[in-house]
Amino acid sequence: MTFKKTTAKVVKIVAEKTLRRDANSTTCTAIYQPKTPASLSKFKKADKFVK
Repeated sequence: MTFKKTTAKVVKIVAEKTLRRDANSTTCTAIYQPKTPASLSKFKKADKFVK
């Protein structure tokens, strides 16, 4: 085998093992979205069409 083919084979194996490990793991995340101030309501598109 050439160096290029050997490198490609190793990269493929590493990528598959990494993806398999990551796909079977769970992640705990928390997303915080603060309330928007009332003064920003004038910039909403929906408010422009309702009036």
